[in-house]
Amino acid sequence: MLEAERHVRAGTSVVVLGVPGSGRSYFAARVVESVPDLKVVAVRSATSTPGLIVSSVHDPARAAGSGSVRRIPTVAAGAEDLTALGGTSSAAGATVVLADDAHLLDEDHLQMLCDLASDGRVVLVATTDTPSTAPTARAAAVARLTSLWLDAGAGRIDLTGLSDADGHDLVRSVAGSGRLDLAVQHAILAASGGSPVTIRELTLDALRRDRAAADRDLLGIHGTGHLPPRVAERARRRLASLSTEDRRALVLLWRLDGFDPERAARYVGEGTLRRLVRHGCVTPTGAGSSTLRATPVDAEAVLLDDPDGSSGPQLARALRSMIELDGAGVVLGPFECLVLSDAWVESAGGPQSVTPSVTPQQVRRISTEAARKANAMLQHYGALSHAMLALDSAVSPDSPDSPDSGDRTGSDALGGSGRAAAAVEASRALAALGSVRAAHDILDRGLGGLPVPRVQDAGEGPTAGDPAGPLSAPGPSEELELLALWRAELDDWDGVRGEGAGGDQACSDAADKPVRSVETLRSAVHALRAMHWREALEHARSLMEDDSAALVLRLRACALAGTSAAFLGHGARLESITTSGRQLHARLVAQAGSPTAQRVVDEGTAFFSASLAAHLACAVGLVDTPSRLDALMQRAVAARDVAHTSTLSALAGYVALAAGDDVTAETEVGAALARAPRPSTHETHAWFVTMRAAALARLGRTAEADELCAAVEAPGVTTSRWSRYLVNSVRRLVDPATTPPPVAPTPWRAAEAAAQPTIALLAAAEAASSVDGSVRRQDLVDAATAAREQTDIGSLQAVADYVIAASTADAATLADLTRTFEGLGMRQLADACEEQAVRLLDPDSPHALSAWRDRAARSDGDESEEALTTREREVAVLAGRGLSNREIAGRLFLSVRTVESHVYLARRKLGAASRRDLAGRLAELDGHHRS
Repeated sequence: MLEAERHVRAGTSVVVLGVPGSGRSYFAARVVESVPDLKVVAVRSATSTPGLIVSSVHDPARAAGSGSVRRIPTVAAGAEDLTALGGTSSAAGATVVLADDAHLLDEDHLQMLCDLASDGRVVLVATTDTPSTAPTARAAAVARLTSLWLDAGAGRIDLTGLSDADGHDLVRSVAGSGRLDLAVQHAILAASGGSPVTIRELTLDALRRDRAAADRDLLGIHGTGHLPPRVAERARRRLASLSTEDRRALVLLWRLDGFDPERAARYVGEGTLRRLVRHGCVTPTGAGSSTLRATPVDAEAVLLDDPDGSSGPQLARALRSMIELDGAGVVLGPFECLVLSDAWVESAGGPQSVTPSVTPQQVRRISTEAARKANAMLQHYGALSHAMLALDSAVSPDSPDSPDSGDRTGSDALGGSGRAAAAVEASRALAALGSVRAAHDILDRGLGGLPVPRVQDAGEGPTAGDPAGPLSAPGPSEELELLALWRAELDDWDGVRGEGAGGDQACSDAADKPVRSVETLRSAVHALRAMHWREALEHARSLMEDDSAALVLRLRACALAGTSAAFLGHGARLESITTSGRQLHARLVAQAGSPTAQRVVDEGTAFFSASLAAHLACAVGLVDTPSRLDALMQRAVAARDVAHTSTLSALAGYVALAAGDDVTAETEVGAALARAPRPSTHETHAWFVTMRAAALARLGRTAEADELCAAVEAPGVTTSRWSRYLVNSVRRLVDPATTPPPVAPTPWRAAEAAAQPTIALLAAAEAASSVDGSVRRQDLVDAATAAREQTDIGSLQAVADYVIAASTADAATLADLTRTFEGLGMRQLADACEEQAVRLLDPDSPHALSAWRDRAARSDGDESEEALTTREREVAVLAGRGLSNREIAGRLFLSVRTVESHVYLARRKLGAASRRDLAGRLAELDGHHRS
């Protein structure tokens, strides 16, 4: 705003670019209001007859605007008329012409305005579409307006938010050598609304703040009360003209996150929504999207000045509308359920005092969904409140309000009242808060004393009094299966942590019959822990194909089956399982009635994350995975599902490890550990810890890596074959002389390699790249040959070829495999192939020449074809010496924003990972030029 005001006061025209809804009209109006000493007229197209409508907006010679309106039919008359209004071209006497949506003017009058602005006879303040979003029919008009800026005849103000790619680049540029994980980067972009200034301020604030207390809450970097002062002040200025009602409506829409325009208009009123969109506080979520989203920073700035900004008549109106929609069969989103349940929990008079028409069934269903959402956001105290409200409101089986209050047994008694789902969410919240005993108790108390099914541990024999073994529950019930699944997970975690729920509880449930489908799923889990991939695959596939099982269980079975297939090296089967999982997820969406239902989001994210992990485990999709992870992370952060970001951050760390970026890997996995939901299985925890330990070991911080591994195997902590294998892998990285324990597969034994092809090949590749001679080369060849015969995955077959070539000193094959691994995204193996090939090849051989040329091409490729400008080099040199952007700006007499731009461009052109890396890149570049 200040920049535009300076332009106008200096007699320079301004072109304001922005998409519809970006607030461009409001911005232009505020600019002309800031110059009360100048005459202002507004122009627009005449709709009924050709010409231009000119109206006087402000005349300093009068106390108020004259209100005169005239139509200018011809260009000649228009030029004379507008010139007469101005008088001279000096700033003191110039006329300001406000042309809102100037690209809609007819061609002749638009050219007239541009000519007058170019000659300095008027100061033009024009708003228009951005060149990339303008309709084809108006592209020429937009180009003519932007040419004013290109010809230095006008200033340019771009209100369009940065794209995600540009936003990430800006975050990384501002952060420099500081490290922000992917989830925090997306949180910054989501909060900023794409504003470059806000992105910069939030990034700097995130780097300054102590993250220890906010790691598990992504909104902690910009949550209420934590906005950087400059960001808050800037937001206050933007919102100054909004009424109190409009501000509170903005907060409500922010709490609802993404929303349909029609439903939003129903909640806050069409006029209010239109004002917020015109003001730029509410914008579409993406190009071509009909979903609107309130800018979080603006909403949080309102709450800074008005802590009660989430209440008011808009909220009461919205709550009534939500209940009406729910009663009409419309599926409410998780945030709508959260807003409703929050109001009910905070009301002393109960739900009926807030929404008189609500029924107990609606309260139970909506509050249960709110509890699911709160658990996903890691807001466990809130989740417990919502779940307890649902339990209190659920219709008991014996209530006369129950549709079938007669005798019901088994799954019908559990699922019909809807208490099971609420009890599970309450139990999850209690377990996450560390109250394991209470988590067990709430399952029984929440179900009114009905027995809770308990699943036998895999490998146990039939219980006493049940010689035939476990029996399935009488009749299929999804709630019963999900309840049994959670009880099994809670028992599992309980045993790992060594905090029993009490002997009496165990005795009271001793006679409970487990659900067969859940037992099958848990059998697959236990087989995976024991690294019995074929057994796990059989159990998981049998559940996948069981049409009577709950969709959630079948989808989880798909994830387990995919993991098993990946470690068996069965690529075709992995793709088939992934396809089946997508189909089951689509059926789950149809069953829930909405793709945004929290159960759908939770299970879908878990499945797609597991699918990505399975593909990464067998080195498939390393090139495409970062973009897919980025999309999943963007969705999780936008939905504030902090729990989901933990697994996604771990996967991002895995990809970084594979790419050799150990610093990023340590950052991402550290964030995954900090945000990991509680409780979590020992295997998940071990995977996170050992990945971080591997990154630390590669960075030379071996003491820290060994300390992390020791914690995984601490006395009293239950371990599995899989977790011990992970720990041993890290210890071998720290000390290659470490002997693998019997529990781990030995990659140089052909029989074990055939049974564990994926693990065996990756371990054999590591052994083949070493030069310590601790492994017989022929053993590696035999193992790689045996494993290669078991897999149809191209990347694993290439690994086998590498092991054989490296073990037999086949330099020509190693040279050829270098390009193969580069194409697969396996950078470390590509480097290993290249180094061994160059070492082995005869300098005069064709393969050696090709290898040397490839190495030289990659070395030259690090230097951008686009040369640095003189100013970019000056800025890059100072940045490489450790100067801050502000110090560089003061030394070179530039603005801080200009310096940031030059640093970003220099880093991009040189491929520098950080500001510190700029110095080394510049030195390499200078040495290359001198040579």
